[in-house]
Amino acid sequence: MALMALGAFLLTVTVIGHATRAGRYVSEPPRSWERFDRALAEQTPDLDSLFRRAQTRGALPFRDFPPDKKMQILFETVADRFTHGDRALYSPFSNWVMWVLGAGNRRYRDIQDPDVLLRGGYSALCGDVSFVLIRLAGMAGIPSRHVLLNGHIIMESWYSGGWHAYDPDMEVIARDGTGAVLDSDSLARNAASLREAYSGRGDAAFVDNVVALYTSTGDNRFKAYPAGGGITVSGQRPGRVERAATYAKTVVPIGMILTGAAFAGVRRREGRPWE
Repeated sequence: MALMALGAFLLTVTVIGHATRAGRYVSEPPRSWERFDRALAEQTPDLDSLFRRAQTRGALPFRDFPPDKKMQILFETVADRFTHGDRALYSPFSNWVMWVLGAGNRRYRDIQDPDVLLRGGYSALCGDVSFVLIRLAGMAGIPSRHVLLNGHIIMESWYSGGWHAYDPDMEVIARDGTGAVLDSDSLARNAASLREAYSGRGDAAFVDNVVALYTSTGDNRFKAYPAGGGITVSGQRPGRVERAATYAKTVVPIGMILTGAAFAGVRRREGRPWE
């Protein structure tokens, strides 16, 4: 009886999280310079809907644009969709399994799954926003990867024979004198371009810190190198635990209810009272 009651309770929590705003996380207001579009956030609860909206932008059909123009459109769409915030966390209603795991390890409470992130609100950290852009780029057929600057995370896309860096969290694209999008290695050698690109995102000390993150390349790391050369969409996020918990939050309570019902049936056949 107790097992059935616990299963019913957990299933009810899951259903409430799906059916109401209880499953949403805390979203932050936009920073003074952010181009946040609240209507876009409300109309794009998953990657597919966000990609469809991106495809409607521009004078030409999306498929007819060259890769650099596609990336510009996708970058602007992600910049419009998110504000910066660190409270995109699992709760008992959004996923009680991850919430319980997060009690022992804080990283399990962080929402990394793009669809969960999009469904639950509109604020996220740099790595998660960059991953949304990575996934959208992959849907457009543009291989991409994360770049970890040991303090900030951006992404790079591969087209026209090279990498090109995009920072959707800070809404920055650094370009050379011809207007071409630079890669992170080039930026690491060009502090002036970095200062110009990040001007207006904070005070002088903040910009100095960003420049230091890019130029101190010894602690940078990359994800999602291509097969045979490393240009494939990152598969590290969300993690296996997060993917499994997406199903477990519903399957486990149902299993509890069915198991409890089976035990109750055995007790009835044996003439034993409920415990």
